[in-house]
Parts: sequence; C-alpha cells; structure tokens
Amino acid sequence: MNNSTWQHPYVNIFKHFDIGSTKKCTKQGDVTALMDRDLKSTVFRIRGLVPANNYIQFPAQSSNQTLALTGHLFYALFRPIFDKFFSIHIDILTHEQHLVRISLSNLYREFKVTQTSIQFPYTSPNTTMHWTVLCFDLESILLTYMTNQHYHMIKSFQLCGNMMVKNCFSSKYFYDSGLSNQKMKQSSNRALPRELSYPVGKDESWHEKYDFIMIPNSSLSIVDENSNDLSSKIGSVQVHSARDSSRTDDTMNQSFTNSIQNTISPRDNQNNWQQSITPVDGFPSLPTMPESSTSTNHNNDGIHLFINPQSIPSNNSMNDDFNFDLALTTDRSQLSHLPDPILRLRTVIGLGNRISSSTSLLWTQDGNYVLYPSNAIVVQMHVETQQQWFFIGHTDKVSAIAFNGNSSLLATTQTGPSGILRLWKFETRRCICVVRVPGTSNLHALDFGIRNLSDSSSTLVVVGHGEQPQQSRTIVCVYNTLNALKGSIDLLCRSATDASISHIRFVPYDSTRFLSIGSDNIRFWRIKNGNDLKSMSISVDDIEQLEYTDLQFEHLSNNKLNELVVYVSSKSGHIIELLYDERRVVKIHRLLPVKRSNGSTDKITMANGPSIGICAFTCTSNFSITGSNDGYVRVWSNDFAQVYIEAKHDQAICGLVTSHDQTRVLILTVSGSLGVLNLVNKEHTNLIRAHTQNVTDIDYDDTRKQMISVGHDGTIRIWCFRTGKQLSEFTAERETPAVVTYAPNRQTFACGFDNGTIKVFELNTSIISAEIAHHTKGITGLLYAHNGGRLISSDEEGTLCLLDANDSYKLQRTVAKALSTSQKGTMILSISPDGKHTAYVGPTEYVVTIVETNSLNQTLRIDISSCTLITNDRRSITSTEAALFARFAPNRQLLVATTNFKLLKFDSYTGKLLNIINNIHKRTFDCLTLSSDSQYLVTGGDNMIKFWDDANFQSFVGHSEPIQKVFFTDDNMHLVSIGDSIFIWDVLAWTTPRPGQLNNTQSTLPSKMLERVPTVLSILDNSGQPRNPPEPFQYSQQNNGHTARAITRSLSNSEIDKNTNVSQGQKKTNNKKSSKKQTDNPPAIRRHFIQRVNHSHLAKKRYVAPVNQESLKLRSVIGYNGNGRENLAWHAHSGFFAYSVGCNVIVENLNNNHQTILTGHTEEISTLTLSNDVSVLASAQCSTLTNKDELQTKIIIWDIKMLHQKLYLHQSVHAVQSMAFSRDDRFLLTIGDYRKPMLTLWSTHDYTNLLNWQDESSPSSYMNCLAWNSSRANEFCLGCSNGCIRFCTIVEQTNDTNVRLQVVNGYVPSSISEHAKVPCEITSCVYLISNSQLVLCSTNCGFVTCWNTRTNSCLLHWKADSNEICYMTAIKYKLLTGSSSGCLRLWNIENLEVNLGQTKNNDSNYGLTIQDEFQLDDGIISGSFDDIFDMGIVGTSCGSLWYICWTTERSKTRLVASHTDRITGVIPIEDTHIVTSSLDGTIRIFQLEDRNEILRFDANGLKVTCMTSWDNSIVPTTDTSVTTSPIKNIRTTIRSIVAGYNDGTLRIFNLLHGQMVLKLHPHTSSTTAINVPSNTTISISGASDGSVAISNLVQGLVLRVLNEHRGNAPICVIDSKQSLENNSYIWLIVSHDRRISLWKSNQQFDLCQLIDWLTFSAPSFAPDGTTIQNNNWESYPPSLARFIDRNLLMYIGYGIEKSIQIYNLDTKQITRTIPLNQWCSCFDISNIKNDEDENHLIAIGTKDRLVQLKDYTQGTFQDFIGSSDTILNIKFLRKNSNDLLITTSSNEIFLWNVLLN
Repeated sequence: MNNSTWQHPYVNIFKHFDIGSTKKCTKQGDVTALMDRDLKSTVFRIRGLVPANNYIQFPAQSSNQTLALTGHLFYALFRPIFDKFFSIHIDILTHEQHLVRISLSNLYREFKVTQTSIQFPYTSPNTTMHWTVLCFDLESILLTYMTNQHYHMIKSFQLCGNMMVKNCFSSKYFYDSGLSNQKMKQSSNRALPRELSYPVGKDESWHEKYDFIMIPNSSLSIVDENSNDLSSKIGSVQVHSARDSSRTDDTMNQSFTNSIQNTISPRDNQNNWQQSITPVDGFPSLPTMPESSTSTNHNNDGIHLFINPQSIPSNNSMNDDFNFDLALTTDRSQLSHLPDPILRLRTVIGLGNRISSSTSLLWTQDGNYVLYPSNAIVVQMHVETQQQWFFIGHTDKVSAIAFNGNSSLLATTQTGPSGILRLWKFETRRCICVVRVPGTSNLHALDFGIRNLSDSSSTLVVVGHGEQPQQSRTIVCVYNTLNALKGSIDLLCRSATDASISHIRFVPYDSTRFLSIGSDNIRFWRIKNGNDLKSMSISVDDIEQLEYTDLQFEHLSNNKLNELVVYVSSKSGHIIELLYDERRVVKIHRLLPVKRSNGSTDKITMANGPSIGICAFTCTSNFSITGSNDGYVRVWSNDFAQVYIEAKHDQAICGLVTSHDQTRVLILTVSGSLGVLNLVNKEHTNLIRAHTQNVTDIDYDDTRKQMISVGHDGTIRIWCFRTGKQLSEFTAERETPAVVTYAPNRQTFACGFDNGTIKVFELNTSIISAEIAHHTKGITGLLYAHNGGRLISSDEEGTLCLLDANDSYKLQRTVAKALSTSQKGTMILSISPDGKHTAYVGPTEYVVTIVETNSLNQTLRIDISSCTLITNDRRSITSTEAALFARFAPNRQLLVATTNFKLLKFDSYTGKLLNIINNIHKRTFDCLTLSSDSQYLVTGGDNMIKFWDDANFQSFVGHSEPIQKVFFTDDNMHLVSIGDSIFIWDVLAWTTPRPGQLNNTQSTLPSKMLERVPTVLSILDNSGQPRNPPEPFQYSQQNNGHTARAITRSLSNSEIDKNTNVSQGQKKTNNKKSSKKQTDNPPAIRRHFIQRVNHSHLAKKRYVAPVNQESLKLRSVIGYNGNGRENLAWHAHSGFFAYSVGCNVIVENLNNNHQTILTGHTEEISTLTLSNDVSVLASAQCSTLTNKDELQTKIIIWDIKMLHQKLYLHQSVHAVQSMAFSRDDRFLLTIGDYRKPMLTLWSTHDYTNLLNWQDESSPSSYMNCLAWNSSRANEFCLGCSNGCIRFCTIVEQTNDTNVRLQVVNGYVPSSISEHAKVPCEITSCVYLISNSQLVLCSTNCGFVTCWNTRTNSCLLHWKADSNEICYMTAIKYKLLTGSSSGCLRLWNIENLEVNLGQTKNNDSNYGLTIQDEFQLDDGIISGSFDDIFDMGIVGTSCGSLWYICWTTERSKTRLVASHTDRITGVIPIEDTHIVTSSLDGTIRIFQLEDRNEILRFDANGLKVTCMTSWDNSIVPTTDTSVTTSPIKNIRTTIRSIVAGYNDGTLRIFNLLHGQMVLKLHPHTSSTTAINVPSNTTISISGASDGSVAISNLVQGLVLRVLNEHRGNAPICVIDSKQSLENNSYIWLIVSHDRRISLWKSNQQFDLCQLIDWLTFSAPSFAPDGTTIQNNNWESYPPSLARFIDRNLLMYIGYGIEKSIQIYNLDTKQITRTIPLNQWCSCFDISNIKNDEDENHLIAIGTKDRLVQLKDYTQGTFQDFIGSSDTILNIKFLRKNSNDLLITTSSNEIFLWNVLLN
C-alpha cells in the first residue's frame, strides 16, 4: 500500500479493523468484553493458564492477510494482570521484505536478538498493576538491534495471555500521554487522542494514576542508571511507577522529561494546529504572521464600522478606516454614553444567494473550522459546535475567498462595480488591507501561490471583469502581499483577455504559474521576469463546446515519473485529464450513472445515453469526488472505474472542498444546505440550512424561542432562535409566501401568498386549519389583533380585509383601495400597543390613516404633505412629504418614514406633528423598530442598520441587499434583521445601568407565585409592553412545544444533522455487507413498518419461577399495536382472531372476550399471518443484534389448535415488513424492511430456508407489500419503492428444496408521479380471483393500477383516494381500499375487465363505483374480511380495532382502543376500572372486565405527563343535564382526576359529569409529579425545573411556590399522609438528583415547614459508565419514595448498590436495606398495613422490561417477562379479596393475577 494518507494522523486499530468482526480479527480462548469503571469504557480481558492459547490477533489470518500499517510507532493501552504471564508479539515487514517479530513478555528472563526476532523481557516490582501506555518505536528498534534492516510496515500483531487491553493504534507521531492542556500549548508534543486516552480528574496527575513505557530505552530511559546488568541497559523493561519516582528522585523526573523530548525526530515536527478546548474569539494556537513594527492597532472586533467622509486615496491600497465606496454620514456615537459597539453579531443564517462554486468554501488546516461567505459577510464556523465568527467589512456579496500557505492570511473579493479586494489577518479576523483592483468590477476568482505549507505565500492572483458595463473582457491581476500588514500590496502585473475565467488555481509549489478555466477554454499562465504575465490556451479536439466547472491538481509519482496531472470537470459529464508539463490531454472520462464495463478510453465519442453533469469536483490521493446536478456526491476511484460512495442530496451540488487530512468533504447544494461528509465512517453532518433567495418576512415566538420566516425561494421555515438550526420547512406548490405572522396564542400562524391566498397553519399538527381566498392579488400585510379574534390583511391592490379568526376566518369587512400601492415593503400595517388601532399609508402616499382594529372604522387621517411643526423658538416648519410606511411607537406616538429619508413623529391621538428627524438614511429607508420602552430606535436602509439613541447613532454593515425587516425580541436583549440573510444581534445597551427602572421591579423569583405576578405586571405600561427589559428569573423556562411537521417535508432533530442519503457504491457485496448499504432514513409512506424507538433491552439475567410456582400470572392485555403492519388475523368460518400488542400475540374469543396470550417474542412484533388452512400462525418480531455482523429476526410458528409455539425461525434482517403463506400453504414468504430488503422463501414442510434474494442492482430500493396468486401457487408479486412492481415465479427444478426465483420488473406510468408530484410507491397489491393474470396495485398517491402479469404492463389506473392507500383486498366483483386517512371504501369492480380494452373513457374510474364507505379514526394498517365482504375487522394506526359490517345494519364497532404513546399514569377505580394518561394527550378510562374504553379526555396536542385522583369535585358551570358519564354508575370515592401537562398546566376533570372543569398554570416547565392530600382541596405539583407549586383546586389559585429543589433535576415523586393527632399533613418531595425533602403543613397548607432533608449518595458515573450530566437525567434510574407506615419511608433510586432502603422518620436512620438485582423504574407496595398473616409484597418495574414481585419480609423475589419496553407504571388493586397487579410498558396495559394469598 504505497498510499497511506488514510492512516494520518493515526489508525485506531480496534475500530478501523472492527474487533467484533470474525473476518478481520481472531479472538481465541477466554476473551471477554466488559466495562471498566476506572476508564469508563469497554475493555477486553484476556486470561488463561497458557498465554499462547488465549489471545487477540489482527488480522484473522496472519498467513495470507496483512494490516499494512506504515506508522513506525505502535501504541498499546493495556494493564497486565498481577502474577500472571502475558506476551505481545508484533510482526513487521522490512523494506527488504524480511519478516521480523518483536515481542514483549514477562515470560522472558533476558533480552534476546535473533535474525528474525527481538525479545524484550518485562519486569515490574509493583504489586499493583496500573493501566499503561506502551509505545514501540519499531523503526528505532530495527536500527538499534538489526543490521541493514529498515522498517516498512506492520503485518500483524498478537496480544496473548493475562491482560486487560483497551485499544491499540499506530502512528508516525509521538504522543505524550501525560501532557496537560497547559503544557501542550508550551510544548511541540502531541497529546493522546481523546478516544485513545485515559481519563484524568481535574486535580489528578496522569503519572500518579498510569504508567508509560517506551521501547527501546534509547528513546526513553526509565531504568535504574546504577544497574550493572547489561541486559537491563539494553533491552529490559522495568516499570517504576511515576507515583514513586516523582516523590523521591527529581533527577529521574527531569531525565524522564528530557528523554521524551529526545524521542521526537525532525520528521515529526509538522505544522499542525492544536484545538483549543474553550472557544474564544482569538485563536492563539493558529499560525500567525509576523507583526510589522509599523502596523497600527485596529479594532479587531470586525463588526462596528465607523465611516468618515474622506476622499479616496490616489494609490490602489486603502486602509480599512477610509470610506472607499460607502456614502455614509459621519458617525456620532462618540457623543452618546452607549456601549461601543452597541450591537454584536451573534448568528447569521444564510449562505448567500449567488454561491455557485467551491471558490467560496475553505477548510482550516486543523479541520476544526470551515469558512464560507454569507452575502457580504464571511462566516467562520466550528464544525462540531456550529459556533460562528465573522469577517465583516464588505459592502456587496463576497464572491471568492482564499487562504495563503499557512492560513495566516485570508483574501476575499466582492461583486459589484468597485472591484474591492480585502486581506484579513485570520488569527484576529481583522482587515489589514483594502484594495480597489484597478479597472475591474465583479471580482469572482482568486488564489494564493503556495511554495510550501509554512510559507506565507505572498503571490495573489485576482480575476474580474472590465470596469465598463459594455466591456466583456476578463482582467487578471497579480499582487505581491508581502507588505499586507503595513496596509498595502503591490501590483506585479496585469493582463486582459477575451476568454472567460470561472476558476483559477496556482500550480502546487510554484508561485509563478497558474491555470484557469472558463466557458470552453483552458488556459495556462506564467509570470515571467516578475512582472510579465503570459498565457496560452489548449483545446479539446474530441468534444466541442464544453462548459468547465472545476479544476484540481494531483501528483502521480513512481520511480521514473513525477508528473503533475490536472483534472478539469464539465457540465456535460466529462472530466478532462491533462499533463501539465506537456500541455496535452491524455484522457477524457465520461461519467455515466451506470458503471461502464469497458471503462474510459483515451478518446471517446459522444454516446446517446445521458451523462452525469459535474457541477463540482475535488480529488484526494486515493479518490476523486464529484458533485453533480442530480444531487449526488460520488466518491470514485482515481481511474473513475468504480464508485465507492454515493451521497444523495435534495438538489444539485454546487461546491466541494476536502479537508487537509482528506477524510472529510464540505458539500454545498443549491438548495441552501452546507454539510460535511466523513469519508471514513460515511456519516453526514448538516452544518446549516438557509433560504436560497431573499427573506421577505419573519416573526418571532418568545415562548418557544423560535422564528418563522418566508422567502422568495417559496419556503416557510421555522428556526431555533438559540442555535440558528432549521427545525421545519414548509414548501408551497405554485405559490410563493410573502408575509407571515404568529397568532397571539403562538399555536398557529398565518401566511400570505403572492396569489392572494392566506393559509392558517397549526403548529402542533402542521395541518392547514383555514384557507382564505378573499384577495385576488398578492398579500402585502398581515396582523392579528392582540386577543387573536381578528385578522387584518392587505394586498397589492390596496384592499384591506377584516377576518373573524374565531369564526373560521369569515370575512367581516372589506375596504377597497384603502392602502397606497406606490410603495411596497413588509411594514404595510402597524398595530397600536393596546391593539385597538391599526395604521397604514393610504389611500394615497401622502395620507396616513388610523382605523379601529376590530371594525376598520376610521378614527384619524393625517395628511403629511401639508404638516406644520412649531419649534421651541416659535418657528414653523412645513413638511411636504410622501410616506413610505407608518409605525406605532409604544409611547402613543406614530412614526412615519418619508421618501426624503426623514422620520416624522406624530401624536397618534390628535395627529399633531411632534418632531422631524432629517437624513435618517441617504439612498433608501426600508424599515424601523423601537425597543419596548421607546428609548432606542433602529432603522434599516442603505443596506445597513443604524442604532439610534436620540440624535446619536451607530452604523452596522453586513447586509448586501435592502433590509426587509428589523425587530427587537420581547426582552429587548436581541435584534433580528432580515434581507439577504437572517442576522441575530446581541444588544449590548443593557450592560450599562438601566434608566428609570421602578423600585418594585424584581430581579429574582419570589418564593410565592402570587407575589411574582403583580411585580411583573407593575413594570408594564398601559400598552402591555415592558418599559425596560425585565431581569431574567433565576430558572430556565423549557421549550415544550412540538416541532411542526412540514407540509411536504419535515426536519426532525436527527434529520437536521443527517439530511442526505449515504450508501455504498455499485460494488457487489455479500448478504452481511449488503445490510450496511441501506440508509437509516425511514420511508415517508405510512404503509411501511418503522420500528418503534426503544432504548431498553431485556435483562439477560432473570430469575423466572418454575411452572406452577409463579406468584404472578398474566391475565389480560389492553391495547393493539398500531405501529405494526398487517398484524391482525381473523378467520370468519372458524372465528379465530389474533392480533399483536408489543411483543405478545393475543388470541381472543370474540364471543366471551377471553384472551389467550402467546408469549415467546422479546421485541416488538411487526407483522403476523395466518395459513390458509388455519392450522398455523406466523408472527415476526424486530431483530436483536447479536454482534456487529449478524442480525436475527425471530419468526415464531404457532400451532393454532394447541395455541403453543411449534418452532421458530431466524432471518437476517432488521425487521419483517410483510409475510404470507402461499395458496397451497407449501411456502412461507417473508420480506425485510427498508434497512435490509431481503426476500426469504421457506418450505412449510420442515421450515427450511429455500432461498434468499435481494436486488443488488438497486440497493436503495425496498419492498412494501406482497401478494400470492390466488390460482397459481408458485407466483407472487412484490410492491416496491420507486414505482416498481416485481412479478415473481418460483421455478422448482428437481425437488422442493432446489428452487430458483424468476423476477420481472414493471414500473407505474410516469403520469401518476407527475400528477402527484411525489415519488410513486406501491403500497398494496392483490390478485383478482376472476382473472389470475390481473393484479391490482395501490400507490401512495391514491391511485389504483391494474397490471397484466403476462405482459408485465399497466392496463389502466384510476384515482381511488386522495391519500395513500395502505390496505387493499378483493373478491370476485368487489374491492376494498383503506387509506392513510382512515377512509375504508367498498368498490364495485364488475365492469373492470370490460373496460380493459378501452383506450379512452369519459369515466375516469372506468365504470367503477363506490358502493359504501366508512371513516375510521386513523390510517388503516391491517384488516381481514369474510369471503363475501359482509363483515370484517380492520386495525388503525392509532391502536384501534374495528368490527365492520357492510350489510343492512351498516355498522362499525370498536373492539379495542389503545393509547398511541407512552402511558404516564395509572389510577385504579375500585376493582372494575382504571384511568390511564399518556403522552398522546389523552386520559382514558378502561373497563377491566371487557377491556373497553368508556370515557376519554383529550387536550388537543398537549402531553399528559402525570396524574392523580381527587376525592372531591367541582361542579361544571355549563348545563350538563343532558350529559351522562359512565362513571356515575360506579360506586367509588374518586370524583375527579387532576392531570399535569407538559406546558406546566394542571387540568381537573370531573368524572361524574365527564368534562374538564378547571385549568390552572402553576409552572413554566413540564409538570412531572402531582399529589392531592386526602380530605383536602390542595394539590402539590412538581415540574421538570425542580419547582414545586401548592395550589387550591377549588379557587384555581397558586398559593405558593417552593424553590428548594429548583435546579436541573426534575421532581420525580410527591407523596403525603395525614397525621391524625393534630390534623396535620406530612409530605415529601423527591427530585431526580436523589434528594428528598420532608415537610409538615396544616390542613389549609398556608403554613409549610421543612422538617428534614435526605440525600442519598451515588457513583460519579451513570449505570452505563458515562459521566453524570445534570441536564440528562433520562440515563439514570428515577428517585422514588413513598410513605409505607406511620413513621416509615421507602426509597429506591440510583446509588452505590441496587437496593431498597427503609427510613425511620422518628429515629432519622435507615433501619433496613433490601437488595435488588435491577435498577428500579417504578414500584408499588401491597398489604403493608394489613394483618401479619398476609403477604407483604413489593412490585417493582425495571428498565430491563422485568416485572419483579418481592416479598417484603423475606426479600425473595421472582421475575416476569412479557413487556417490550421499560416498565413505567405498576399498581396493586384489590378485587374480591384477591390482589391484581396492573403494569404498563410503552402504550400497553397488562393485568396480572397475584397468586399469593
């Protein structure tokens, strides 16, 4: 392997060669992977009596395989086992191709060298073995101990015997293992990579905890210098711990340090950056340019620009302090006492509207940062954290950027007529030189000449167009930048050419030669005699009129040849390969989508097939990478014969740049996304998404901390305000959004489009709740009244409309020609602070009108063309102006911007002119905003922002186009401006003392919520706006809003970072590797099974009781898995009925509702099927990953008659998407899901695997459904993605076990996809009984197609539904279709075959009619009907099972109802009913006997997070005489349910009346726990931020807020008990950080006394070994506690050991500890207070899916399985003197019989 770039800077051997793979690694003997608590990572333990028989070896077959590791330093991270033998063997190849083994072992007694081996003995005087970093300098070892042998590579190595090993790696660099961060900055040594280092605490020393060994001793001597033993001086390794030597021998310590420094050879001194741990504005570790002694100190902030009107210097160089092309007013900010600057740019969301090539993208040398232009700003972004820094100073769009050789200097150019070139000192981001390139405009390309990596690269070439518009010539200028730090650069030469130039590149390591490409020209340039620029062009004779897009250089080297190769790409798909020295074309590669077998030739002819249009190109030493107009990034071999990686993006690629280590590619697309593709692990990380055209409007949601914007690119996007990440994207078809606004409730937003349509979107569901078409022209203005009851809109014709938002947006009033149409912008309408009035310019540009918001009645009209201002000295000033826009100020003033760039201030009550401010801007005046106290004014114009304080202002540049809108956030701490991009600024004005703050303004949260409310209101003026930004409370308000689903595309949190489709290339692989080719992005259709996210695993160790000795028996299960597909089976004649719930199959007798539960699966069941003879049932679960190469999906075959497991099968797929028996039941067919779409055929005779088939020609294709031919048992069809249907025939040759598969593909007509405008997919298929040659297939766009299986052609298609059809079945003349919206339709298809021969038919449905239809509650995912379609059962995705009757009764009956999300609470009602709450937002009441749902409460999109019962009730205020509740007939003390929600609210539901009676809002974050003490009207609720609120449920008031637990940990449990002595209450609060507070209160809870604190200790790491993080409590078991007796408290939580602790409240001691074997997620206790004769039981639910029943007295227990996820709730209830146990897992409810009495 001559090319070893992939091994830079090191090779993580265990990871790269996959230690889990048996093909790359051999593990022999006792080798075990385990978690080491000290290292907090996985290590491997090797042990055994004979070291040679217990080892880890790389590679697996050392005889015919090689590692080919070229790094001469081999590192092993290991720990020997005391008093045991171990050995390490490394086999290396020399340049002379000799094999030498280097070994280290404590078996050796002396150092020994032979012709083929070198043996080092290992001795250690320490009895305590520490983790060690062992480093072999293999090159030094050979040079020291071998003659004429030179190191070449590592062939293999073996770790034998008794040791613990973490990892091994090779490198050519020396890593100092004990180097701290501070010493690393002062040293040239490298620190160990993080993944290969040992953890060290904050105050710990590395050498105190670990050892370091360097071999040979000539590199690092750690032997006793007084030893006379020759072997010790030569090769023996003795370990003297640094813990001992550092205390006793300073000389040895000094020698140790010096020796480390001596091991670094000159070849290791590379110029690499070191990453700073804490991001700072400066980069002290970056390479720096030498400072000139004459350079002056500039403001390095790079944001605030002071411009003074001066004449432009006559020379070409200009300092940054001069006004070279900006006609700005003199800055007057020095007169103000404001901070300077008052704004600081924090985030830029944008990529520039004209980015079209990789000339605009850069990597830093360390690979930590990327640079890209965002219109007039260059953004520097950290790849990992996405933090941004900015280079600000350009006044037009930045067109190209380039680094010099050592990246200390950055050059940037801009478009426009000025021809401006800027040079920046990259370390400080300070502009050091500004140059106007003479005679040029629209600079668009530049490059630095690079002589070597440490060179400052003084030669710079710049390309632009001629200065005159009619001049089409291209200007090339070459500069010497040696004096750039002094503020000037020298023009060396200049040339003009008629050839167009799009890209220009210096020849590597030659600063006098460069190459340029353009439209059909390739030109070679040379600088002669330092100032003479010559050029020559070459032509490509084979192909005419090529549009070249990119060029790259590459060196080809061997023993005889060292030539420079140039690659030039083109839009036609050709890549030209040239030899630079010979100036000739040697090859022309034409890239095709399908790999060509004959490869590229030296001369080719144009083929008829389409080529891949190359938009961007780059190459490394190993690969060539292309970005094409089809959205693919392809990684090719250097000869373009093989594709290794394909990454699919949503639109064309326009830029590619590889990092300096050649492991990552920066990718830019025309859709506005910038991402990084890792070539090593093939992962894609999205850095930023942005609008591709100008942003026209934006609005801000302070509750969710989100922004919503619209742009000319036709998209509506929602952004996270804090991070700038795109959360959702809405794409409109055939219309462009123009304006957008949030409704006051922040639950909806309205968007106006250019066609006059207004659409109202629901944020939680992403549906369009209203569509308004009252306007005929484009919408120009939208605003809601403050109460949200009215919506006012305006259009381009000046029409003003008033809509009633409470009444489906009905039109209330229309005023025609109300607004002036002469000016257009986003500030058309303005609402007053109190919301009562609205102002606008109209009906002419000289009039400003104020109307009432609720009626549009005119209240004031101001004619600004004849306004008179009386000054203080009694002078009159008359204003003759035309208005641009009007804006209300918070202080009853009305601000009017005029066409003469003045600002007029009027009294909005009287219309009196108060003031005139002249010269706001000079060329344009676009927008303005005011702070909430009217103290600060911000205006936008002249492509800049001005921040005003009275008459003083500061100017800020950055926008390159007019600013469309600017506004303050609600707290006045940030400013947002939009135009070409979205800018978020920090307002620094509030760092100074705030003026005029009232005395009662609070800066911290008071202890009582009721005290806080008037305090906050007191700083509001009459308009409801804060006069000054209030100080933040000392807690964080969590964002509980749901991310909206987009109309056509939605970006979840995982899709924000991974939005591309990365798959392996067109190379055949075996079945195991083919599973890795599939993308993990799930299909967008509802028909395909998507495995439920599940982070729990079934416990490997469990203690299950023998048969007939169980203490629990599963009685019934409530629910149905709506996430499965085809997971119900019903046979009408036999009455057999089965469906799946979680990992269980439920067989139910519909006559008596009796359930038989079939257990055997451990994961979620995806599908099941019934044989045609109703003898067996097959069910398939999701896979369990046994190791990294093996997937095991379990398929169980059940005997129907005996209802027990017959046998089980294993299929190597992630999940089974669909399966079915053949018509004669001889075959069982199963297909895998999208991750590994493998088809498997089984013989039902003995259930052997007959064949596996997977389409290798289309690795991205997957299968959705299958159907067997009703007449021919060996034929079936498959419905697939990409509109493909496969007709398959099983060809049996000699016997049943020798079969092959014949597959023919067909594709749906293109007209279907064009009509739906989405990729077409086959979602269901069925053979017709009347004609076995016909197949009906449904699609995701609602079409049904009819196919002839003999001709493989589509005969006809019709639109059967407006949504995706997920389910379809047919009999002779009837067809059933079920859609994703829940529409079940019965079709009459009697005329189908009659119309097959007709080419045209006036009836679009070919005479097919709908006989009947039902609308169900959600998408139909499964079903089964009788032979005549009279009745059947269907399942929906919301977890319901429906009985359907098509006969005269025409009825639908719900058989089963389920929650659709995780259940959060369970409350038993006596022994007959239970109440459950869920994250799906519903509270449901189920009857235990027949498992029916009898009552449901829904909160419209909110999540129910906790729930408790209340023995009191509130009578509804509305008339409920006509309503009845099923609970009225139940004798129970429970009258109400009190539920907590994720928005911090509490809701009370009256069970007797069946409705919600009260809502209160005590928390600002999600409610996590709630308790209502008995016989009170008080609730105690806790939230995720640790706050606890005490509320009166009758009065609906929050009495007090307790902050003792406030912090990062949420509240887990609140429990209370009543003390009978003094009628008081004792209650406890438990938070997730293992703290318990005990309180005592009176009955009214107006006195609350903290009586005790309990804190339970725990390790410093989580159960999985990770370090505890306070903001991520989901990784740790919850802290649970409750009162179990008069003075006893039971606690279960995370600690040193798994245990139950009983705490005595009187003695304040832990009186008993009961051990556990699993971490507890929930628990309940039974019979603690009952007689001694009864059993005292503790029921425990675990994260590992176990239900454990433990005896409280004896501590014995039993484990029970059956759940598919973590046990979240567990409750005992009493029924007829028998105990029942209720458990929940995910959305499943289990009812158990307790068999212990």
